[in-house]
Amino acid sequence: MAHILTVTSGLPSIRYPTVELARRLAAAGHRLTCASIPDDRGLVEHQGLAFLPLDPSGYEQFLDTDARAGALHRLLTLRHRREQARDSMAAGSFVGIVRDLAPDLLLVNGEMHEHIIAVSATGVPMALLNVFVSIWRQPGLPPPHHPVRPGVGWLGTRAGTALLWQALRARKRGRACAQYVRRIGCDYLSVLKQLARDTAFDFRRETDDSQWLIPFTYRRLPVLSLHAVEFEFPHRPPERVHYVGPMVLESRTDRPQTAADRAELGVVFARCRRAGGGRTLVYAGFGSAFSTDRAFLQRLLGAVAARPDWDLVVSLGGRLAPGDLGPVPENVHAFAWVPQLDVLKHADVAVTHGGINTIDECVLNGVPALVYCGSETDMAGTTARVVHHGIGIAGDRRRDETADIRAHIDRLLRDPRFGQNVRRLQRCYATYAEQRVAERAVASLLERGMATGTADRGRATARGGAIS
Repeated sequence: MAHILTVTSGLPSIRYPTVELARRLAAAGHRLTCASIPDDRGLVEHQGLAFLPLDPSGYEQFLDTDARAGALHRLLTLRHRREQARDSMAAGSFVGIVRDLAPDLLLVNGEMHEHIIAVSATGVPMALLNVFVSIWRQPGLPPPHHPVRPGVGWLGTRAGTALLWQALRARKRGRACAQYVRRIGCDYLSVLKQLARDTAFDFRRETDDSQWLIPFTYRRLPVLSLHAVEFEFPHRPPERVHYVGPMVLESRTDRPQTAADRAELGVVFARCRRAGGGRTLVYAGFGSAFSTDRAFLQRLLGAVAARPDWDLVVSLGGRLAPGDLGPVPENVHAFAWVPQLDVLKHADVAVTHGGINTIDECVLNGVPALVYCGSETDMAGTTARVVHHGIGIAGDRRRDETADIRAHIDRLLRDPRFGQNVRRLQRCYATYAEQRVAERAVASLLERGMATGTADRGRATARGGAIS
């Protein structure tokens, strides 16, 4: 079997799905090595996978130091400063890792641009990992940071969505110009272009700034999208994009729960089971999106307080301590953090921020969602898809009062269509694992990569590259 190297940053949104993908590929017989930040070692090795720490980027430190110099000096030393900025990104050490390991396939987070560009000089076959909803510009498909739904309102028309994409591209280019001026030529995009020149990476041909990701995405590299296409708005994905199903990592050891919290959760679960269906368990978790919005949390607690037959489990995401909420109703159980998957297995409704991984976990457990969108990254687009598929309701965090929140939860519990829709999607999700879609997609990439790898590596050796 093949040797596969996965590469990811330390953000939970990409870390957990990537480790789950690696675990499945290892179970299929491949040899897996996972490269990530040093803090991820325990999580990776707990799955029985080999781990390699990535050297941290020093680019932010470079910017801090560079900003202390005079503007004229920075302008006169532009070339030297860009080389310093390039070196600070630690892309060279990553190339060394790849050359030493010589993997058959590299699976890398699609936002790790310095790693992607630098390693292209090695000729190792590479595919990108995407954890967002569709980020590609397609007719009638809105960009994922908008709550727009196709066919709903003027912005949901083809003309409306086209206008949204044009506005996004203009904003991205305006931002790029502003950053260039502010950083006096050592902004992130300019440094990446310098890196591309030094590694003979054809930046103009290979990158595309008209898609959703900032500052760009890639035109030709294959992509594994770690979600289900059935959750998307109807559209035809680009041929190089392969939806391989949700990657939900069941065993997570990086945030252990205290014995006291485990015992309290156990009591809540047991009470719901003993009630014989008479009690309702509501789970609320918001990641870091707005866990510190105490006014909203108090309204949520009030919504449950008036329903003694409900139990509410609240995960504060480590941003607040339970004591910060003050006195809470008897049927409210607040924790600094809870194992979300364990709670969802018992929950009847989830109140969440619209992160795609949380929504995937809700679907896999058959739990309808009340989404108070966190308005970060693709959360608005995820929320719009929840509404489109009828698996939940979009609330308004700023306007919904206690009675509104309670009414939304009541509707999710009483209207059978929400449960039916989420179970239908749950069956679609299960099919990806049953049919080993991810494993087959990677096998196809390996077959194609091995067929072309020798020629690609020969060309890479011939052209060399300054980053090593």
